[in-house]
Amino acid sequence: MLKYILLTSVIAFSLFSNAQLQVMDEPRHHNVFENEFARILDVHLGPGDTTLYHLHKTPSVFIVFTNTTVGSQLIGKQSQKGANITGEVSYDNLNTPRTHRVWNEDTSWFHVMDIELTSTKQKKNIAVLQNQALKLLFNEQQVNGYDLELKASGNLQLPAPGAGYLLISKSESVIEFKIDDAVQNRILKPSHYIWIEAGKGFSIKTTDSQAANFVLLQFK
Repeated sequence: MLKYILLTSVIAFSLFSNAQLQVMDEPRHHNVFENEFARILDVHLGPGDTTLYHLHKTPSVFIVFTNTTVGSQLIGKQSQKGANITGEVSYDNLNTPRTHRVWNEDTSWFHVMDIELTSTKQKKNIAVLQNQALKLLFNEQQVNGYDLELKASGNLQLPAPGAGYLLISKSESVIEFKIDDAVQNRILKPSHYIWIEAGKGFSIKTTDSQAANFVLLQFK
């Protein structure tokens, strides 16, 4: 009986400890970039692998980079599973904090990016960007999100941001981009990203024969 009580106590303590684990501290969530506006957590989960229970409480944008069947479980609730599709983009205000774990039920790796919106500054009203290459996905308090598709040899010039832009590649592409007068050429793969500081002019163009797909976040 005593052994049973001790085992139950250990399990309960373990669940409680994991429930307090911030998502940024979960071992499979890799912090690859952070500034006053955003924290990029890049998540790679191998076949059959499971995260620890972890807590999401910061408004976030999620971008999926693989076609993968995964399972998830809110702490104390029944598990669920579903298919994740390459290129899916979603916004979650996380007004209700979420403690869960996720596992990979597929035979290939699961790759998703969790972009936490960390700014605590008072937000400004900014105009939605207007360009035929941009499709507005969401207009939220901290950020506007867009799908950006550049056709082969296509180009886009954006006004200088008031707070900053974050450009995340959803496809493999060869681009030239310009921030103010600095020009760079780069080969981008899915999940590669570029940060554009406030007040900096920005333009981008594809330099090969393939179209390029991105997510553009416009911070406020």
